[in-house]
Amino acid sequence: MSKHRWIVWVLALGLGLGAVPALAADHDTVRPAATKENIQAGKRIYMRACMGCHGLKGMGEGPVAYFQARDLAPRPRDFTSGVYKFRVTATGEMPLDEDLFRTVTKGIPGFMPPFGSLTVRERWQVIYYIKSLAQEFWEGEPPQEIPVGTPIPSTSISIQRGEQVYKELKCWECHGFSGQGDGPAAGEQKDDWGFRILPADLTKPDSFKNGHRKEDIYRTFMTGLNGTPMPSYQDTFENLEDAWHLVNFILSLSARE
Repeated sequence: MSKHRWIVWVLALGLGLGAVPALAADHDTVRPAATKENIQAGKRIYMRACMGCHGLKGMGEGPVAYFQARDLAPRPRDFTSGVYKFRVTATGEMPLDEDLFRTVTKGIPGFMPPFGSLTVRERWQVIYYIKSLAQEFWEGEPPQEIPVGTPIPSTSISIQRGEQVYKELKCWECHGFSGQGDGPAAGEQKDDWGFRILPADLTKPDSFKNGHRKEDIYRTFMTGLNGTPMPSYQDTFENLEDAWHLVNFILSLSARE
């Protein structure tokens, strides 16, 4: 096989060309139990649909990883590290099973395709296998969900207050005054694995890896993104309405001329 064809084959395997066909005819919508049989079934699905990016042993070093990002973060998740960015749990905690299911189903814009074409049963099976790779899932008390609450309407007053909060929290140092990810600290950021990582361009909400709904952005503020320079602000907001004002301001950036 030529080098060119090998690269194309690897990319097709790892990225699934945007979708992965269902691997079984089972269209059960009920969550199965985390049995040894389902973990093994999940491993088979992983080897077919996930190994290309996340690696044979789940360490994020699959053959596609280099072509995805080279020396730039984010790299495919190392499932053995016990570090997860997209959660409804407090900073430093493990995700809920539902967090993993959401990520597998919806994917990550620009990096990981959605796998909603797998049946519900198959998605849970592969999640059980992924969980088996990190002992942190089985230690300590179960993580608790951070309440999200109800968004507030986006008004000019709310947006103005959100802009003040943006400056007070010094979000501009990474994301820039206009939110384009070009703040003075943008070129200095690295993730926990030493890869250079770029702040999000807040003027492009469709590219937000943790979702671009108001609730998604609020959740990101409160949980932070483990393994990255993005901290949790759960203990920072004395008035939780300020968090919603900040959400409204961020979403207003994409509507500006």
